Amino acid sequence: MTDEEKEVITNDEVDEITRAQRLEYKKTSSKPLIDHLEDAVTKDEFGNLVFNAKVGDKIVIERFATVLSHRPWLDTKTYIIQGVDSVTGNLQLMDYDLGQTALSNYITGLQHGYRFKIPNAKGISIGKRKRGRPRKNPTDAPEPAKPVQLGPDGKPLAKKRGRPAGTKNRSKEVIKAEKKAKLERRKTKDLRRKKYKS
Repeated sequence: MTDEEKEVITNDEVDEITRAQRLEYKKTSSKPLIDHLEDAVTKDEFGNLVFNAKVGDKIVIERFATVLSHRPWLDTKTYIIQGVDSVTGNLQLMDYDLGQTALSNYITGLQHGYRFKIPNAKGISIGKRKRGRPRKNPTDAPEPAKPVQLGPDGKPLAKKRGRPAGTKNRSKEVIKAEKKAKLERRKTKDLRRKKYKS
């Protein structure tokens, strides 16, 4: 087998490579922006790492796949700190989205390129959009007022719940007429379908 034959890549392999690239691009495009947040880990005047958050605070951790050569982004999550060991750098965390505990280490994490940030009131954003539920009134325009029904005395009527009265109380003649009309409509539809098929 020659070197040229060894380097031949099949169409299936090319499709798989492009599919993986598309998936990675799609994932990276949804990566939250956390550059504006304050660093949770800084260095003191002696060059020692200092963890600036305390137990009970929230922390944002951005992780990367360190086992892959191009180090793709894995995720960016917000945790609540439950324990800090300043000697080893171990962090005990709570992930409230998943309802489970998690572990991290800010010393080894920084060596792998992870980022530890302290969230602020603005929060983290994805692209130009903020994370979270969209606002119901994004333009800040006043919402149109709903019409209020007034009673005979001029006071607003209380909103009633449930089915309007009388909608279930139909006579047998009315029900028969409705069934007949429905049957006629169905017959005309069936005729149209037969004409269309033929």
